[in-house]
Amino acid sequence: MDEKPFGHLTVETDKVAVQRGAIYHGGLLLASAVGAATVAIYDGLDTGGTLIDRFAAATSSADRHVFERGIDLRVGLYVDLGDNVSNFTVYYEPPAALER
Repeated sequence: MDEKPFGHLTVETDKVAVQRGAIYHGGLLLASAVGAATVAIYDGLDTGGTLIDRFAAATSSADRHVFERGIDLRVGLYVDLGDNVSNFTVYYEPPAALER
């Protein structure tokens, strides 16, 4: 299997993290010591988009998802952070990489 260099971005607030045309490859959620954490990932500009992934981690633990082939983003990648998220990193292939 060929190594594929994914871009990555730490997300600290609910937002559109990646633009349309990119490919979503997953993420890593770290829950805080305060409680369980969740993150929802949408192909869209807000939570009205299509839910494409969901993370859940118990107190002080992690949840990691990797999609080798990825998911094409038709609209954009919206990240909705729940409570108790210590850190969330999203993995993606930017649109410019698709034009090579």
